[in-house]
Amino acid sequence: MKKTLLAMALLGTFSSAAMAADKVQLYGIIDLGVEHLSYDNTSVNRLGSGGQSTSRIGVKGTEDLGGGLSAFFTAETGFCANGNDSGGNSVYKGTSQGAQYQAGGSYCSGGNFMGRLSIIGLKGGFGTFQMGRFYSFNYIAATQIDPFGTGMTGTIKNIDPASNNYTRVSQGMAYITPNFAGFTAGLAYAFGAQPSSTSNGQAYELNLNYKNGPLMVGADYLRHNYTATAAGSFNPYTSLAKEIGPAATVPADGYFTNKISEIYGSYDLGVAKLSAMYSQQKYGDGLTYAGTNQAPDLRVWMLGAKVPVGPGSVLASYAQRKDNNSTGDTKVKMYAIGYTYPLSKRTNVYTSYAHITNGANVDQYVGDNGINAAGTLGGQSSSGFGIGIRHSF
Repeated sequence: MKKTLLAMALLGTFSSAAMAADKVQLYGIIDLGVEHLSYDNTSVNRLGSGGQSTSRIGVKGTEDLGGGLSAFFTAETGFCANGNDSGGNSVYKGTSQGAQYQAGGSYCSGGNFMGRLSIIGLKGGFGTFQMGRFYSFNYIAATQIDPFGTGMTGTIKNIDPASNNYTRVSQGMAYITPNFAGFTAGLAYAFGAQPSSTSNGQAYELNLNYKNGPLMVGADYLRHNYTATAAGSFNPYTSLAKEIGPAATVPADGYFTNKISEIYGSYDLGVAKLSAMYSQQKYGDGLTYAGTNQAPDLRVWMLGAKVPVGPGSVLASYAQRKDNNSTGDTKVKMYAIGYTYPLSKRTNVYTSYAHITNGANVDQYVGDNGINAAGTLGGQSSSGFGIGIRHSF
């Protein structure tokens, strides 16, 4: 009840403030679909919230400050359209799922109320500057390259840890250059906000992008000093790399480093839009590992296609990932196919199927835009079928 009253009060505040701005929009997405997910020799049938796009509601606006300069803001929260929470492995374990349960505090995306996006910024001839909590450049690239837009059961998030670990960045500031003949660059910095240490918890990211007609190519580098319990233990295998492995020891300064390097591109032939990405993801650099264990060093790649068929589009992708530092079998293979059909400018129906083959040291599950998880059995296959409807307003 308290959360409901707080939400209503905040939305009221946004509405009052919105009247003073030049352009303000209340917007959102509600997305529901029936899913059948198979994993670890079992399966579940469910009504999913946010199969293609996680359900959300937000307020955004701009104000003309004169001289080509404008201010803008965005405040966006998720919500569980199916009435159930979806955090962690709850969907796959059945925790708080079903007709008798009501969603609690997960909001099904973003982590908390207005946790998806909270941005204020300035835009002009110099480019764009923003502060707050916003999408990483890495994740924005994933939505552009993945034929499924990181949604449906075919989402690249099923096997790409970076698109889950770094969907958004908090405590962030970012600058994006103007477009120079198709070239743009972005630089983001996030404060660590830890006492007596500038390095602990901080992150930065550099993105380079070129778009000219049907061609788009880009490169991205993200580095994050991950805060953990000083001299305690942390498991980068299960927590970040999503594979099977033991915990490691955290150094006395209380953090370790993750590094994500990625190249990507797409080309629209008219009859089909082809896309590809290759990513190197290093997790847990600086931890002390026992025996022959080493920091996970993943290679993730994907080939995709989006083919117009009638008013809609056929979607297809094939992706793989592997830990180059592991002596075990960590290869994951995924293929996916889907179709989306517009009923109007704001409403579409969609369907998709995906299948994952796991090596002996990984157990990735098929999910969707709102749920992604991994098990501990290893060597199991997983598959998922979904059909749903999405409305934007």
